[in-house]
Amino acid sequence: MRAPSMRAQRTRRPLLSLALGLLLLSPAAEAAVAMRRCSSSYTQLLGQLRSLAHLMKDTSCLLEPYIRLQGLDTPVLRGFCTECSGAFPSEDALAALSRLAFLQTVSATLDGVLQRLAVLQQKCLKAKDLPEFHVARKNIQGVRNNIYCMSELLTNGSETPEAPLPGTEAPLRPSAQDTFQAKVEGCQLLCGYHRFMGSVEQVFEKWGDSPSRNRRHSPRRALHKGARRARPSRRVKKPVPRGQLSR
Repeated sequence: MRAPSMRAQRTRRPLLSLALGLLLLSPAAEAAVAMRRCSSSYTQLLGQLRSLAHLMKDTSCLLEPYIRLQGLDTPVLRGFCTECSGAFPSEDALAALSRLAFLQTVSATLDGVLQRLAVLQQKCLKAKDLPEFHVARKNIQGVRNNIYCMSELLTNGSETPEAPLPGTEAPLRPSAQDTFQAKVEGCQLLCGYHRFMGSVEQVFEKWGDSPSRNRRHSPRRALHKGARRARPSRRVKKPVPRGQLSR
């Protein structure tokens, strides 16, 4: 059997180095690489965000496998899991934001979910063996990458940024010490996560098919404008002399 030629060896070494380099990329580095490949198509980005939100709201993608794995698949224990975590913004609160503030809030909330998933896997050993956790992380990162690109697109379109919802940047840490309570808090977290993504999908569905504000308006601004229109006039009408009333 002939030994590989020197030329073949020189060709393989760069390929091997490249493969090792890709394997050594951290999640943050992978996100940075993905963010550099932003699409300039508003329609494409919106379609991807809608599709991902629709996929991620499905409880069969994460919550249901978690319930079965943790032994919570009984009517009584499922009742605990349906009490979704209240740490997520409501659909009404999300819909009241400007588009940029909405995107920032969703990204910050999903970053908190990533941190909570890591803590959950540490507390519940069986969760480490759940492949759906890895898929959920990739989907979350995909949404955040698309949000980054959409935010850049809207900012270049001179849309004025507004502050995101307060409190979403600092997610609550699981406080449970015993394994059972940690399992229950875990399923409540996942329930809230799926419901949140359903709300995100509903807001994205209200966005128009172009970057301009044709179907998407900030209710807060609309209320403010309405309040200005409703102000009574300060001008006082002059009284009419009595003699002119009979004419």
